[in-house]
Amino acid sequence: MNRADEREYWDLIWEKFRTGDRRAFETIYNEYVDALFAYGSKITIHRDLLEDAIQDLFLDVYSYGSRLRKPESLEFYLYKTLKRIIYRKLKEKFRFTHPEHLVEQFDLTFPLEEADLEKLEEHTGMLRKELKSLDVRKRELLFLKFNSGMTYNEIGKLLDLKPDTVKKQVSRVLKFLRGKLGESFLDLFVVCFRKY
Repeated sequence: MNRADEREYWDLIWEKFRTGDRRAFETIYNEYVDALFAYGSKITIHRDLLEDAIQDLFLDVYSYGSRLRKPESLEFYLYKTLKRIIYRKLKEKFRFTHPEHLVEQFDLTFPLEEADLEKLEEHTGMLRKELKSLDVRKRELLFLKFNSGMTYNEIGKLLDLKPDTVKKQVSRVLKFLRGKLGESFLDLFVVCFRKY
């Protein structure tokens, strides 16, 4: 599903929810609850507080649903609202007076930060080797996708391909690389590919 179709889908789900469709609310909840928990756990280590914040978020959405405006991006709206609720709860719990104290709670670490440097260099070398083994067309697709900021539609126009074809080919190349390099692939890819 492309971004336009996905946005249209979520707009439809949101409108159904606002008119009282309980299944639409369940769809929203099921789609976002795990991602919101993962995001919230980077803001606070207090699991109970986070669970309460997520519960408050969905209770508010459910309670005020018919009065809420359609968000431009449902995902953005949910993340922003959760962050606000967590900050409010942290402020109440620890009596923070300044928001900058709350920012220090954010504990975002990436697997690469914790990696052994020797092992990291070994894996980076493997990724470089695999990238060099790709044919020119695949390398160009990856470069345009991750370095240009172009959409699949724009890349398709540039390469005389349909946007869905571009998306499928990028996905296949990434799947191939992931198969070759295992779980550490995405972390390495982000660091290394921009050098090519």
